[in-house]
Amino acid sequence: METSAARSAMRVLFVFTQIDRGECHTVLGLKARGLDFEVICDPQAARRSILRDAGIVVHELPLQHRFDRTAINALRRRLESGAFDIVHVFTKIALSNTLRASKGMPVRIVAYRGIVGNLSFLDPLSWASFLNPRVDRIICVCEAIRRYFLNMRFLWLRVPPEKVVTIYKGHRLEWYQQEAQPDLATIGIPNGAPVIGCVARMRPRKGIDVLVRAFDRLPEQLGAHLVLLGRGQDKTIDRAIAASPRRDRIHVLGFRPEAAALVGGFDVFVLPSLRREGLPRAVIEAMAQGIAPIVTDSGGSPELVQDRVSGRVVPAGDEGALTEALEELLLDRDKRLKYGRAAQRRIRDDFNVERTVHETMRVYQELMAQG
Repeated sequence: METSAARSAMRVLFVFTQIDRGECHTVLGLKARGLDFEVICDPQAARRSILRDAGIVVHELPLQHRFDRTAINALRRRLESGAFDIVHVFTKIALSNTLRASKGMPVRIVAYRGIVGNLSFLDPLSWASFLNPRVDRIICVCEAIRRYFLNMRFLWLRVPPEKVVTIYKGHRLEWYQQEAQPDLATIGIPNGAPVIGCVARMRPRKGIDVLVRAFDRLPEQLGAHLVLLGRGQDKTIDRAIAASPRRDRIHVLGFRPEAAALVGGFDVFVLPSLRREGLPRAVIEAMAQGIAPIVTDSGGSPELVQDRVSGRVVPAGDEGALTEALEELLLDRDKRLKYGRAAQRRIRDDFNVERTVHETMRVYQELMAQG
């Protein structure tokens, strides 16, 4: 445990655009540990009032684009007046603006990275964000992202291994507990029918078309239904659904604010990502409710789901393997429930807020110790 003197020896500025629930509770947890800090976020950021109610100083600042002169000047004024030791930023746009605002200042920069890929030593914009040498630490939300940074190569250029660290974003089971199971009859699913669900942005790399074709290959006698939730539209998915002989049992619901609650009514949750997956929140929401998950070996998904312990992990893009995993869980209720219980314990024990707070505090202390 850190002493009171150690806790008060640093001052941190958090820079958000939006603030998700895990980030909000991490900040609250850091306050409980005695950290001295302020928060900058978008004027419309959800949960900013929660932080204010907890006695945290919150400044509202819109970040319009990567190099927002107004925002840069406002950030610089705040840095000059606040005598901060560390600036912890949570989006790429926040990082680009913070790096410009902090130029010439003796502050340490900590950045958050939530997805695999989309950076390059040959890309000037990457040097203006995560590859900038003034970034002291990159907190990766999963080990797959950290490995991506360590595997980046161009001539003599490398990302120093001490710069990247994995810290899983914390959750709490009670956030996702429902008083009653949702009534899926309201979306056209008969009572008792097996339900496969997926919550994801409807884009090609999510592999939704692969899921549709795997669903088509299931035995007809199962009578399963497929529910797709999420923003966006993709022609590849549309074509797969239009060609499906079971399209009358595929329910495309788009974005629903109550998506996490609907997940509680699924028998199996699937995220069929093809590439660049981080630590998918939708999978966590399902696991926290005891729903057996099936994921691919893309990105951080296998770090969440232990194959044949807390769910199934199948090769990305493999329709046959996905169909076999679906059939296995839909036909075996006991196995499905066993995986669901193990999935719930996995989130409780290894992906909790307290662990995130502890490991984040350790990163700050290491930076301060370096002088």
